[in-house]
Amino acid sequence: MHSPHSAHAGLHEPPETELFSFIDESRKPVRDPATGRVAGSGEHYVVAAAVVLSGDVVEIRNQLREVQLRVGHPLHYQDLSPTWQAKVLEHIDEIADWDGYLFETDRPLPATNYSEHHVRAKVIERAFTHLDNELGVRHAILETRGLAGTDFSSLDQKDHDVLHRLQRQEIISAGFQISHADKSEAILQISDLLAGSRSDWLCGKSSDAFPRISHRISSVESVFSNP
Repeated sequence: MHSPHSAHAGLHEPPETELFSFIDESRKPVRDPATGRVAGSGEHYVVAAAVVLSGDVVEIRNQLREVQLRVGHPLHYQDLSPTWQAKVLEHIDEIADWDGYLFETDRPLPATNYSEHHVRAKVIERAFTHLDNELGVRHAILETRGLAGTDFSSLDQKDHDVLHRLQRQEIISAGFQISHADKSEAILQISDLLAGSRSDWLCGKSSDAFPRISHRISSVESVFSNP
């Protein structure tokens, strides 16, 4: 895929567009294909990034709000019935100027042997590195996991710790930055839908949703996580 950052700059060309990425994650246990119940064989962890190609995040936000008005439901994957999931994914597919990227564990991880913090750090590390080195993204917005004043308010700092470590090691550039936003950031709904549908597909909960949007995924990267 060629991003605006991959074009050769010329004297009469407009300035490069700053690329933004919106990141969300989904963690789900593997299901028994015979019963549909949790199998107890581990969990899949998926991080999805929606990269806005045109730089016009305002326009995409407006289109997402229009979709929500048409659907009449919040566009959060887990809150939608399978029928509504399919409809919302079709509407999301109609929105241009974004590409999806997936970063996921390469196998189900037993919950007793792996901490979520460790797994997330590994997968987020790969996402940050790809977004910076391969795509030239300058700013990644992640859904907050701990609102200020709650017991989980320190969780977002763990993402910053990953960022600072990668920058100290010169794995990603000093210009790459991250921030966190709550569900009022409309574009996070795209990454929520990508992550939710992908984790459903991986764990065997649903094989219907992800194929409806898989053609908008530019790459899928598997991450090996050690205990």
